[in-house]
Amino acid sequence: MGRPLKDWMRLASGLVAGLILQVLPCVIAETQEPVQQLFEQAQKARAQGDLVEAEQKYQAVIQQAPQMASAYHNLGIVYFMQRKYPDAVASLKKALKLKPSLSGAQVMLGLSYYELYDLDEACAALEAALKTTPGDANALLYLGKAQLQKREYRAAQRTFEKLIEIKPKDPEVLYDLSLTHMKLMLENVNRLGEASPGSYLFSLLLAQDAEARNDDESAIKNYREALALRGKEEVVGIHYALGSVYAKVGRYEEAAAEFKKELQVNPNDSLALWKLGELGLRSDPQSVRGYLERAVTLNPDLPQAALAYGRLLARVGETEKAVEQFQRVVRLAPEEDSVHYHLAKAYRLLGRVEQAQAETVRFQELAMKKSERKRDMARQLIDIGRTIQEAEQEPDPGFSPSRNPTHQLK
Repeated sequence: MGRPLKDWMRLASGLVAGLILQVLPCVIAETQEPVQQLFEQAQKARAQGDLVEAEQKYQAVIQQAPQMASAYHNLGIVYFMQRKYPDAVASLKKALKLKPSLSGAQVMLGLSYYELYDLDEACAALEAALKTTPGDANALLYLGKAQLQKREYRAAQRTFEKLIEIKPKDPEVLYDLSLTHMKLMLENVNRLGEASPGSYLFSLLLAQDAEARNDDESAIKNYREALALRGKEEVVGIHYALGSVYAKVGRYEEAAAEFKKELQVNPNDSLALWKLGELGLRSDPQSVRGYLERAVTLNPDLPQAALAYGRLLARVGETEKAVEQFQRVVRLAPEEDSVHYHLAKAYRLLGRVEQAQAETVRFQELAMKKSERKRDMARQLIDIGRTIQEAEQEPDPGFSPSRNPTHQLK
């Protein structure tokens, strides 16, 4: 478990940064003047990094004032900083026996047990500390780590989620929480494998994991395995998912074949209809008109389908109808930049110059927040010397990831 000494020095110093101010009045009240001087010398030695001297001074304080809880507490901290963890445990337990309300001593006791890999005792001490100080970040962090190592993943998840509220951008906390989620996922994957060995669901899970990691070849392999294992059972969404990955890697003919197979499972699948229409826009718009018309009829609130249908109508010269579809996209997905490009182009063709200029400016405003390629295109379009018809390439749709339509696979 061992962390570098400088890390533990920093942690221990942070945990007791305010300890001198809190403890010293108690020392004055509890002891005679010589003991107070020894205690101050011990504190000074520790602050200067002379841990051997600090240890000796704290021991001298304890010899003269064996009931002083704060002396055992501070000696335990010094032992911890020296990596003498068994000695730290003994000293901190004496401090807590004398004064159970020392939450700082409970945290240090938990950390000492953690370093001794006594995870049960570490959790008990840290949980006791959190009853007094629920927002102690160090106690939460090492409680979560101990629970994680005990494979109590759900408890660790709850602990790290409390900590993430305190430190929402801390890389170590985010890592530990992510690791906990991964462990939970793998635990459930193993349970799935045990409950249903040889099931298509296992391959389907692996495919979706690979797709999330942008490992497209593994995703294709596992989707195909899922399809082979499902037998004659009709499962919605697998062909669509496989087709989407094929399209992503530029295997368009195979993608179209999978979308058509999805339609055999569900003829009214608006997502598969839309994807087939998108693929056809690249080569023969008229051949896929039926797909896109059905898609927008079945799902009028799908902005991707409305945008694709509008682009098709614009290409075949039905500009007024195209504008209707583009305006629908603006209502459904106001953050989508490319639709304003298409609206500007359509308005120019219709002679509606002011509206075309307004849409060009809107396209520029939105595109400037996106990729460099779109920023360049926006700069070209806003140039008075160019007309929108002179642009060499249309901008790709840029819907936000939250709008990415997928099937619930089952």
